[in-house]
Amino acid sequence: MRVQLGVAVVDVVMDAVDDDDFVHPIFQRAPGEDGGTDTSRLYRYQAEVAAQACLAMLTRDEIEYVVCEWHEDFAIAFKNGAVELVSVKHRQYHRTLWNVGDLCKDGGLAHLFNSWRACGSADNVRLRLTTNGALNTGKGNAAVLARMCGPDPEVTAGVDAMATTVAQHFLKIRWKQPYPHIPVVPEAKRMADIAIPDGFVTTIKHFLAVLHIDYKKVPSLRFITDHNIQQLLRPAILALELDHVDDEATYRRIVERIEQANRGEGERGQLAEYIATPSRALHNVQMQQRIARRTLYPHTVREEFVYRELTVPTFSPGRLPMIAPGGVNLRKKLVRGHVPDDEVAHAESLRSAWYVAWVEHRSGLPGDSYDLANMRLEVLDTAFDCRADAQSETAEGSPYGARMNRLLRQRLTPDAMSATLPIKINSKHLRGLAYQLCDDCDYFFSDVFDVSEEEAS
Repeated sequence: MRVQLGVAVVDVVMDAVDDDDFVHPIFQRAPGEDGGTDTSRLYRYQAEVAAQACLAMLTRDEIEYVVCEWHEDFAIAFKNGAVELVSVKHRQYHRTLWNVGDLCKDGGLAHLFNSWRACGSADNVRLRLTTNGALNTGKGNAAVLARMCGPDPEVTAGVDAMATTVAQHFLKIRWKQPYPHIPVVPEAKRMADIAIPDGFVTTIKHFLAVLHIDYKKVPSLRFITDHNIQQLLRPAILALELDHVDDEATYRRIVERIEQANRGEGERGQLAEYIATPSRALHNVQMQQRIARRTLYPHTVREEFVYRELTVPTFSPGRLPMIAPGGVNLRKKLVRGHVPDDEVAHAESLRSAWYVAWVEHRSGLPGDSYDLANMRLEVLDTAFDCRADAQSETAEGSPYGARMNRLLRQRLTPDAMSATLPIKINSKHLRGLAYQLCDDCDYFFSDVFDVSEEEAS
């Protein structure tokens, strides 16, 4: 079944921030009842973990989109129809190691299980718990549980006993937490006395087979920003062959975009039901709109890129100038307008400079085409004005192309343009664009003529 919708996982552990986290002295004296600061920083941590998936979309074609939730976690939708529900738990270093009970309750495994069951235990739904907390490596403890998870577990011995333990923890948690997809059983004083319903251990084993516990080398709140920039964003910038990207500003924009998506409405229970039957959402416009506000695609991430204000060189240093394709029409028009031969050759060079600058330095975002369209209009409008003024300043019937070319040189400057491009260009680039528009037959340096019948000189 192809899933078109995502659901994120809730139930966040609100531990305090690491004691050794750097805090500017001015903020060390917080006003009374300022518990929300630690909470907001942990929500920021969740957004930064989600940013890892969003950055992966830039270089991994198999990821289709990421869906964020209200102050919670996220879901990754893959192009093959699979969906991974991700729960994020930050645990500070001075806390004890996660044991099985901790993972089930505070670590959110019970919540993940409930969400998975809400999706009908669909074959295309898998689960991931991401935590920076170290796992207890004792016999039959949390580290062993992690190695038992997934479709190809490292440890296969003792799975029945572990599934039984997890089942008992879930049933105990259910006494206090309203998880509708965990059965209610009579309370007992001892874990061993909890009555496990028939088939529940088998269901837990299926749950473990679609679960991955990610805890090795997961950065903490203190280090995740630097890790994401160095290990994910910068390699993506290189792979995309983008120039002049301000990586730190770009990363902040991406995380803020995720936090904006996190501020959408909640109702995660309804989303969990829709993921199992995506066709239902087609008949619920309101649900579609809510999901859309939380959804980030690769192009959404690319739109948050911030570029440094550097002027693109007329030609890239260290390379021979590339000759732009075309140019025959431009030469014919300049010659018909009596533009001197050396200026014709220079016009060809500038047209190539524009071509190279645009191909090599544009951002690659969908907005490029709109920016270029607006700039083309301004350049063309300026060319028409230059032609009209050149005609008025030249004797009737005399060639005016040379005068028009000089006016283009005077008037086509970046400061004179109200339109902007995703790259900072100079006046030579603008004139190159003007010459490209002429080669495209958008205007002439003389009366209109059939360029296909004109001999090139």
